[in-house]
Amino acid sequence: MAQSTVRDEPRDQTAASRPWQVAAEQLSNTASGLDWLTERRTAALVRADCLGLPDQSQEEWRYTSLTPFARRWLDHLAGARLPAVPEPVPPTLAGVFSVDIVDGRLCAPLLATPPGLTIQSLQNLGAEWRTRVEALLGSVVSPTDTSASDSLVDLNTALLTDVVLVTTEPGASVAMPIHIRLQATAASALCQTRLLVDLAAGSRLTLSLEFTGTAAVLVNAVSQMCLGRDSELNLVRVQALPDDGMLLESTSIEAKDSAAVTVTSVDLGGQLSRQSLTVRLAGTGASATVHGLFLADGQRHIDNRTRLQHEAPSTTSREFFRGIAADRGHGVFSGKIIVQPGAAGSNAALTNRNLLLTTTAEIDTKPELEIYVDDVRCSHGATTGQLDANALFYLQSRGLDLSTARQVLTAAFLRDSLTGIPLPELRERLEARLESRLQAQSGAAR
Repeated sequence: MAQSTVRDEPRDQTAASRPWQVAAEQLSNTASGLDWLTERRTAALVRADCLGLPDQSQEEWRYTSLTPFARRWLDHLAGARLPAVPEPVPPTLAGVFSVDIVDGRLCAPLLATPPGLTIQSLQNLGAEWRTRVEALLGSVVSPTDTSASDSLVDLNTALLTDVVLVTTEPGASVAMPIHIRLQATAASALCQTRLLVDLAAGSRLTLSLEFTGTAAVLVNAVSQMCLGRDSELNLVRVQALPDDGMLLESTSIEAKDSAAVTVTSVDLGGQLSRQSLTVRLAGTGASATVHGLFLADGQRHIDNRTRLQHEAPSTTSREFFRGIAADRGHGVFSGKIIVQPGAAGSNAALTNRNLLLTTTAEIDTKPELEIYVDDVRCSHGATTGQLDANALFYLQSRGLDLSTARQVLTAAFLRDSLTGIPLPELRERLEARLESRLQAQSGAAR
């Protein structure tokens, strides 16, 4: 697709253009229970003030402007928030352990946590946990790229109201999936969610994260996850914000020797959504599989940036990302595989497939490979197009009307990305929501 010509407005260096300073001043007058992180938070605020918010002069942000995000943040801080309209809370899923995090704070108490698992707030955290937490907080989201999401991570650190820590015991196989509902409300000018996940050696965990909220919410979320030797994480991430919600999200996953991570990412809501996902295959034999899909209909802007970094020998990665844009929606996908020196024997593949359902929709895609060592097997590719005319004709020749034929083909295009979700009830709910939206698109295109 053609390069966007929209550019951010020039940065105004006045105090009024720095909502993080206003937010930090307000936060300093409240008790957070995170006093032991004061030095780290202060340093993060200094760095964030120096870098400011990312803008479209940076290559990684060329298609995504944060000007509307900053304006709304300032309006919220000035008390101009919309009246809170209750958003339906996602239903509790059967057969899972549900956890609620509202405006970045863990809703306690948690009762009957599954064996081998600990979930706790960092407010007033005991000293015996602080070394473990400091190591996680100190991990860098993207160690080979310091220009992209670091300022957003620093903003999150500087303006924390709580941090939620999820840990497993060595060798523990947590049988019950954990479903975390990350809810943002109008009570928070900017919800700063922070999640730390530390899987001990040989442990197994299925974890789903679902972003929801009330009207006009702003969220800046950071997740940092470490997988110990021989551990396994099955991670499902669902962005289902209201149509006018805005989400900035930075996720870092480090996999040590023989660890395996599977990520399924789904974007269905929001006015603006930007996800930055970095997976570091830091141990010999580590592996990662990433499935992603997005539906950018209406006026949605959905931007996904992924980095799969091979840093050790005999590591494996597979990524399959699919997107659909309709109406005046704009989808962006940037996927990069990086094979570092010393990562001989790496095996990596990246595939991106996109559908444009209307001529006014837009998708920009950029798959990349960076290889700094011999003896590797790597491939990547991307396609963007419309529904196959021959396939539409075939279905119509079998008795389907055009609207139904379009819906069938579009649903089939996305269904593969949902089949790996290990929570049947969540998968069925997402499939139903997709089908409803696609049916509306098919009817409009008739």
